Amino acid sequence: MSQNEYGKHCIVGLDIGTTTAKAIAYQQDGSEITSYSARVRTNSDDDGTAVQDPEEVYASVTGVFTAVCRDVIGAGFTIDAVGFSAAMHSLIPMDDEDTPLFPAMLWLDARPSQEASSLWNSPAGKDIYRHTGTPIHAMAPIAKIAWFRQAYPQLFKRTARFVSIKEYVWHRWFSVWEVDHAIASATGLFDATAFDWYGPALTYAGITPKQLSTLVPTNHIRTLDISPWIGDVTKSISQIPVCIGGSDGVLATVAAGAMDGGKMVLTMGTSLAIRTGYRHHSSHESIRAFSYPLAAGQYVVGAPSNSGGVVLDWLYRNVLTEAGEQFAKRFPRLVEEAGNLTADNLFCIPYVSGERAPIWDESASLSFIGLKRYHNQVHLIRAGIEGILFNAYWIAQQLMTSLGTPKRLIVSGKLFQQAWVRQWTADLFNVEIETQAEIDGATLGAAMVANEAIGNRPMEIHHEALDVTTPSVDAHKRLVQKFERFRQLCAAVLPETNAQSGTPQLR
Repeated sequence: MSQNEYGKHCIVGLDIGTTTAKAIAYQQDGSEITSYSARVRTNSDDDGTAVQDPEEVYASVTGVFTAVCRDVIGAGFTIDAVGFSAAMHSLIPMDDEDTPLFPAMLWLDARPSQEASSLWNSPAGKDIYRHTGTPIHAMAPIAKIAWFRQAYPQLFKRTARFVSIKEYVWHRWFSVWEVDHAIASATGLFDATAFDWYGPALTYAGITPKQLSTLVPTNHIRTLDISPWIGDVTKSISQIPVCIGGSDGVLATVAAGAMDGGKMVLTMGTSLAIRTGYRHHSSHESIRAFSYPLAAGQYVVGAPSNSGGVVLDWLYRNVLTEAGEQFAKRFPRLVEEAGNLTADNLFCIPYVSGERAPIWDESASLSFIGLKRYHNQVHLIRAGIEGILFNAYWIAQQLMTSLGTPKRLIVSGKLFQQAWVRQWTADLFNVEIETQAEIDGATLGAAMVANEAIGNRPMEIHHEALDVTTPSVDAHKRLVQKFERFRQLCAAVLPETNAQSGTPQLR
């Protein structure tokens, strides 16, 4: 629908990311009107702590949302609705007066690693994973609650409910405790087919349904009065429908147009994730893939890896240079030069930050194997890139075995701006590689869901491919042989990893 048919109307997408809170106002064609973002401070420690102050997060979210509202209303736009996205796996223990008892633990918080390992290596862990679709890992709130119960027993006794950061903000806005199915499904406590809390998971965590928020669908709406934030405006402008939306990964898949299973999405920032839409819940114990619902019959299946851009960033800043000088100029040049050579028999096992999928071993470390005297900085960069992509292919291969091979792989991230990286990835995966215009997937997906929730026509998002790279069959055969060598080396340096099945061995 055109702008003239709609008048000056817009949809706002709001996302609480791990490091940034962002609000973007969109027109019906997905074009941006205005946007604001604010950093969210994370406190971390060597013991694995990664926490945020819930009140600081609330202030950041409300601040960017208010700024966008002022801009678009000042420009004469009517806000039809707001869609809400957030990062997964956060946890805040709350007392009976709705006050946080503890900082918000993020997915990055590694303190519950022992609880997660013990749970996964038990029959209960496999059962909970199959029902919930949440990988059993320190990131999952089910493990966080178990850790909190052991580490802070007195605070655990005082905890009236456990909530996510998104639920905390929602409660501050509407004075009700509600959680959407997508965020709930990432807790390890939610039955992904029954769409209800899973009893055995709650029993393991030592909590009851009363200590969790009311479950609502991702298109659930409440009305928010924004006049206290933006000043005196008419009721028709200040009363805005807010759609509770979902999680960032699910909504980014919606925005990429990959919910029908025909496309798979590979996103690479600091970390990496592979996702695709699927028609029903699907678990994969070999790589502990996630399976999170948008709605009944609409799931996002995939897996997260720690080994994304952080590997190359570490390599450049800590190994190849002193204090990472001239990163912005020199690093892209090294990556470009890496396309002009081969890493021959030099391999990088890329687990500088431990690893989630496919090996799920927080203690895993990085190795270079096959170093020769003639190898230089560019060879190391090339091997690092190949290691990251071999690891991504390992994950995708496991998913494609059961879900089927997609027609295309949509890639996003600065590394894929290099043509040789796109070609190498296409050859390895043996599928066409597509790049799309850069979008903020979480906020756009939230806006798309909110737009339909209020009964508007679907937003007219044109997923035009900016570049399509076709694979070479001969190159694929060569790279698969090299990939098998990569797997063998992983088995050698990570003894608990079975290189044939990709399955972490039980401890």
